[in-house]
Amino acid sequence: MAFAALALSSCTQKEQASFKTPTYEFSATDTTWKTLSVREKIGQTMMVVAKFEDHKAAADGTIKSFMEKYPVGSLFIADWYIKEKAKGQDPLQVLASLLKEYNASAKYPLLVCEDFERGIGETYSKYTHLPVGMALGAAGDTSLAYDLGQSIALEAKEMGFNWLLHPVSDLNMNPLQELVVERSVSDDVNKALPILKGQMNGLHKQGVISTVKHFPGDGVTMRNQHIVTTANSLPKAEWDATFGKLFAGLIDNGAASIMVGHIQLPAYQTEKINGQLPPATLSKELMVDLLKNKFNYKGVIITDALNMGGCAGYYKNEDEVAVQCFAAGADVVLWPSLAYMDTVEARINRGEIPMSRLDDAVARVWAMRERFGLNVKTDSLSTPMTEEAKQLVQNTGTAIAEKAVTLVEDRNSSLPLKVENGKKILVVEVGEEMSESKMEVTKKEFESRGFQVDIMDNPHFYQWGYRIDSLNSYDKILVCFENRYFHPLGTCLLKNKEVFAVWTANMTDPSKRIAISYANPYSLDIYEALAPVKINAYSIDAFSQKAVVRALCGEIPFVGVSPVKLNPDALK
Repeated sequence: MAFAALALSSCTQKEQASFKTPTYEFSATDTTWKTLSVREKIGQTMMVVAKFEDHKAAADGTIKSFMEKYPVGSLFIADWYIKEKAKGQDPLQVLASLLKEYNASAKYPLLVCEDFERGIGETYSKYTHLPVGMALGAAGDTSLAYDLGQSIALEAKEMGFNWLLHPVSDLNMNPLQELVVERSVSDDVNKALPILKGQMNGLHKQGVISTVKHFPGDGVTMRNQHIVTTANSLPKAEWDATFGKLFAGLIDNGAASIMVGHIQLPAYQTEKINGQLPPATLSKELMVDLLKNKFNYKGVIITDALNMGGCAGYYKNEDEVAVQCFAAGADVVLWPSLAYMDTVEARINRGEIPMSRLDDAVARVWAMRERFGLNVKTDSLSTPMTEEAKQLVQNTGTAIAEKAVTLVEDRNSSLPLKVENGKKILVVEVGEEMSESKMEVTKKEFESRGFQVDIMDNPHFYQWGYRIDSLNSYDKILVCFENRYFHPLGTCLLKNKEVFAVWTANMTDPSKRIAISYANPYSLDIYEALAPVKINAYSIDAFSQKAVVRALCGEIPFVGVSPVKLNPDALK
């Protein structure tokens, strides 16, 4: 087995027997990596943001000279950078041009990366915005998880991406953890593991590298690792039986890369930096002793982004943090500065970092390249999609959404909705960064069925308080939540205009309200306890909106099952 008995200490013999021995190879037969120069080897341990203009400025004004001076192995094509660089141009054309020049200038094949946890359509409108992880958990269908992995991989490959930073393999144990929430599959390892295996297998089927994240597992405490170091505070036996079991199972299933988070695991750590247990990104105990040795993980360890607050403060600056992540056992560091290459080279030459550390990292990266056929350079990084592949994506989005939509409560048996019983619907949007277009799909779907629909974007109670009775002219009021992470950054609970929107909605006749969450599944019980109809849809994409309307109108049954415990003690 590819995992240690330690990680399975709480598993039964039957559970242990269910894990399969890997059939793939983690060691490279291609030994080309041994002929690389020291700088070329260091480049294989770097995933840098593809800041085109900055990279040209770092050399003599061309990407060719940049790649000769800084022969990086992996590029992260950040959507925000492409949008900024596009300035009115088609972002896809900008992306294609950028990748073409990097690829032509690289001596070895490039690994091209993004997250794309929710599919690609949120950033690039040609492509598809798909349901998020918790929708998979609610659907509970491993074949759909497999197809989701394939769908995202197929669209990513057409754009030129071959390494994706998902699936999110955290467990949403703390409902106040703002970063995990609907990105995770479940709060239960036994529900999450088969779904995550399916998603990973779908990515791998299409030749795209997956990334299991975030070891040793997020979702236990309230802290957000973008801001501060967080922790998986579970006792050893409980961690073994939950996160330990999860990571062991995914390793056995062929995890190609594992992202370590800015997360402490006190149950397995004793060594401190500046008086504090370091996050996994800086911990030899977690990356080498636990993951590489006890779990016998032979794949690639990549860090989470090094511009995050969760790894700051342990060393004097961000550059030193990147170097120390590598020294502690990371094989690829995410978003280091170019100074990282110069510093690691100097320390290897001085013997401060052993060459064996660098060779271990490069051998792992090269084996991953070989496994996915990414060690042979091609003229183009793009693999065009077939019509069959495009149809798979659409069918998958529809099927997941329709199996995921969860009827939490219909207290008065008021469903389905029928035009003859009341055709006027008000949609109240609740979300810091929502706009009318977010719920426009819902409006069109209802109107196509004969309903009359108005949308209010975060109606502010101070403007509506004196005329709240006018809203009772509507037959139904849909209170729609989309308060997902980073929207805004800082809390999974509502604040500012979101709170005023709920306040406004809650002053209307409760018998008319239908509360729907397209994100955080706990929002309904926290903010809409009086609403007689409550629905969790988990994701704001068009597939999910269409599925909600179809279910509300009785065209499909509600079959989703909540993948998390609702109304936990922490929220009462």
